[in-house]
Amino acid sequence: MKKRKDGYYKVTKSINGIQKCFYGKSRAEAIRKRDEFLNRKESIVFRNVAEEWWEEHSPTLAYNSLKGLKPAYERAVLEFGDMFITEITPSELSNYIREFASKGYADKTVRTQLGVFSMVFKYAINYRGANIQNPARDVVIPRGLPKRKITLPSDEDIQKVKDNVMLPFGLFPYMLMYSGLRRGELLALRYDDCRDGFITVNKSLYYVNNKPMIKEPKTECGKRRIPILNKLAPYIKSGKGIIFNYKGNYLPQHIFDRYWNDYCKMVGINCTPHQLRHCFATMLYEGDISPKDAQYLLGHSQLSTTMDIYTDIRQQREKDIAEGVKSIDIRVDNRV
Repeated sequence: MKKRKDGYYKVTKSINGIQKCFYGKSRAEAIRKRDEFLNRKESIVFRNVAEEWWEEHSPTLAYNSLKGLKPAYERAVLEFGDMFITEITPSELSNYIREFASKGYADKTVRTQLGVFSMVFKYAINYRGANIQNPARDVVIPRGLPKRKITLPSDEDIQKVKDNVMLPFGLFPYMLMYSGLRRGELLALRYDDCRDGFITVNKSLYYVNNKPMIKEPKTECGKRRIPILNKLAPYIKSGKGIIFNYKGNYLPQHIFDRYWNDYCKMVGINCTPHQLRHCFATMLYEGDISPKDAQYLLGHSQLSTTMDIYTDIRQQREKDIAEGVKSIDIRVDNRV
């Protein structure tokens, strides 16, 4: 407590490492303002904080990230909305995460859910002055949760993509397979991004209400130069503008969907663009490209993502080999 030259009293309180000052015409008034502030902060309702955090955080998210995070935010508010921040303990949060995980959600979904809780509590601490420790910090994700695995297209589908590159929209699946680009990266590609034997990736297309939007990669790892494979080089022609366009502009979502569905029906394939991208990962694996180099070429922000894909490919190859070995028999020639 200090008395200022202007006659006001100042009391200081350290809240989460930050000095907060309270002023009054008397000692009692300064102390009362401090106590009122602390009581108000201790009574923060989770719903109010979560809504404030979402209002501030959501405009900074890319459209696809927003779609993935919004359900987790809504579940968090539904579960703990009416509780005071100080009432939510690590034990309660851990029980919720375990129960949530037991419903069959994938590892990534559970981690996203816990991440939303963590961000809301950090917001309460940093911007609402809640005098608490982040309870999400001590919560452990259950082990052995399922991880979403991308299955490769069938050999028949791969061959059909190879054989039909000249059909309408046939270059799109072919380029996915021989470049490893994500769907949005390929839809954003322009002719001047393909030169000097390389494909330069520095943007991606996504959709908001059918309208195509362009964004930069979320991380620097998304920016990369991919060598144009010999199998792809003959089909990349010189030109201007957008490679896959509609009347000179980026493809609206309904146009892309129509082109893709028409191509799949015409050719008779049943796979997704993301599955075709993983054909490129398989080629890297079988070409003995190191995981670190494959990480760069695939644009993964974490090496662990690439390692998981390589592990899936290796396990599938081991399974195929095992099935082939099981059918082997000893051949005995008839001798005279």
